[in-house]
Amino acid sequence: MARKRMAKPVLTAAEAAACTGLTVRALRVYEARGLLDPPRTDKGWRLYGPREFRRLGIIQALKSVGLSLTEIAGVLAGDTPSLRRVLEVQAALWRGRLAAAQAGLDLVEQALARTDMSRPGTTPISVDDLCTLIRRLDMNTMPETLRTVLAEDYTAEERATLMTPRGGEAAAAEGARAWTQLIADIQALRQAGVPAGDARAQEAARRWQGLVTAFTQSDGAVAQRTAGLWQKALDRDPQGQGLPFDQGLWDYVGAAMKTAQA
Repeated sequence: MARKRMAKPVLTAAEAAACTGLTVRALRVYEARGLLDPPRTDKGWRLYGPREFRRLGIIQALKSVGLSLTEIAGVLAGDTPSLRRVLEVQAALWRGRLAAAQAGLDLVEQALARTDMSRPGTTPISVDDLCTLIRRLDMNTMPETLRTVLAEDYTAEERATLMTPRGGEAAAAEGARAWTQLIADIQALRQAGVPAGDARAQEAARRWQGLVTAFTQSDGAVAQRTAGLWQKALDRDPQGQGLPFDQGLWDYVGAAMKTAQA
C-alpha cells in the first residue's frame, strides 16, 4: 500500500514571526523590498514554507555582517558587494562599540569610587546618581530603533559615515559622555518648564550644535544626513522608548536653535 506524501509544512505570517523571533512588520518590510515573495491563499493570507525560511536565513545572515536591505537585495539578485567593503563597515562599527564600552567603563568606575566610604571626602552615591548612571550607560549603546533604521534605509557606506565618530576612539568616548550629560541637562530644563527662548535653553542648543560640529568635523552634508537619520528614528519611536531622547526634546532643541539664531 502506497504511503500518502505529507504536504510541506507552511505557516502564517504570525506563526512564522513567532518561530523565527522576527516581527510581522519585518516580514512585510522584507516583502516590500523584494526580498521575500510568499505565496498566498485564495483569501490573500501569506504562507511561509521551507523556501521562505531558507530565504529568511540568508537575509538574517547578511544583516549580521552589516549589509543593508538594499545591499541584501543586490546579493540575492547576484550583485554581491565586495568582501573588503563589508569588513570595513564591520570594523568601523566595532570601533564605535569599543569607544562606547570604554565610556561606559569610565562611568562605572566613577560610580564605584563613590562607594568607597573609607576615602576622605567621598560623597555617597544616591538613587538619583544611579538613575543618571543607567541613563548614561544606555546612551553608550546604539539604540535598537536606530540600528533598525540604519539596516533598512542606509547603505554600508552611509552607515560607516553616519555612525563612526571622527577623531579617534578617545574623542568618541569623550563625545559619548558629553552627549549623555547634555541630554540630561536639556531634560532637566524641559521638566522645569524653561521655555526654548530662555538663555539657558539657547546655551544648551549651542552645546548641541558644538557636539554635532565636532562629531562631523564641520561637514555640513554629514550633519544634515545625521539629522535625517535621527528624525527617521523618531518618526518610528516618537516617545523615545528605544532612543536616548524623544521627539519633544528634539523639537525643543530645534526651537532653541532657531531662537538663538534670530
